[in-house]
Amino acid sequence: MNQAGELTQQQAELLFAHMPVSFCLADEADVVRFWAGAAFTDCSPELIGLDLYASHPAQAHAGVRSLLSELKSGVKDQVDQVEHGSNGAQRIIHTALRDGAGVYRGVLETVFPIEEPLA
Repeated sequence: MNQAGELTQQQAELLFAHMPVSFCLADEADVVRFWAGAAFTDCSPELIGLDLYASHPAQAHAGVRSLLSELKSGVKDQVDQVEHGSNGAQRIIHTALRDGAGVYRGVLETVFPIEEPLA
């Protein structure tokens, strides 16, 4: 991992509040542990500590299950896709979080809004 330095709690909160992307972290048991960013404004804080499927509509469960299976098994380390919704297009990258021994420790979902090109 490439990082240096330390952040205070206040600095970490400011970092999360001002990042131009949104992200969500679920642990190896598929439990939502943290989310931050505009993509999750419709999410309730009560989702923290719940199963990842609780934050997705029932029709998405099969896709989520398939994606997590690929990440957990090591078939893929990252899944990159574009989704078009009522708020416009967004790029979503799901990244397997692995420890130093390569053991799956969770998934990081990063959401980037796709902006219209400047004229």
